[in-house]
Amino acid sequence: MTAAKKTKPGKSRILLVDDHRTLLNGYTLMLNAEPDLIVCGTATNVPEALGAVEQGAPDLIITDLTMPGRGGLELVKDLVVLHPGIRILVCSMHDETLYAERVLRAGAKGYLMKDADGPTFLAAIRRVLGGQIYMSDKLAARVLDAFAAARPRGSTSPLEKLSDREFEVFCLFGEGKTAKEIAGHLNLSPKTVSVHRDHIKEKLEFATSAEMIRQAVRYVETERIGG
Repeated sequence: MTAAKKTKPGKSRILLVDDHRTLLNGYTLMLNAEPDLIVCGTATNVPEALGAVEQGAPDLIITDLTMPGRGGLELVKDLVVLHPGIRILVCSMHDETLYAERVLRAGAKGYLMKDADGPTFLAAIRRVLGGQIYMSDKLAARVLDAFAAARPRGSTSPLEKLSDREFEVFCLFGEGKTAKEIAGHLNLSPKTVSVHRDHIKEKLEFATSAEMIRQAVRYVETERIGG
């Protein structure tokens, strides 16, 4: 965790949370070059991030989803409870069509893919700092479509039974990853991934792991093409 920096007048303070130091350094260089922005600290996991918020009093937190231990969704939920009104932008490699809805529901004010270019990254930051919600045009269109075709009251997706970590594991199986690969990707033990897999099977009433994986692949493919 880096120490907080003093803010120059008129500059918005930003806390960066990601477990890749190279990425943190690149973002820091980019943001500190802007006349209205400054990085007040960085963190590589959830406990560091919560401490950095207390130290640095950021105006905006930009966080990844996948980190060692507790992930970015858990961080968003913690921050919303501990610091009501705080502005959070999630910047992730995960497909927005799979994760953005959960992120926004948890209390973040925007979702941005890591492959976005610099101008888009800066525009998203300034939009959230301005009190608005940021999402891509593609995602906004999906949200509007979903609103126009709203489910009847009381109707929910079976996937809403899954915890955020279970949903993440489900989607990674849907992307074709093995249990061992998922364990490495999420910094979990293979045994923990197996426990999550069993919980997913139970909650979604799949008879076998193979059936669960087939449905996960179908879900991911359907969401990516706008099913």
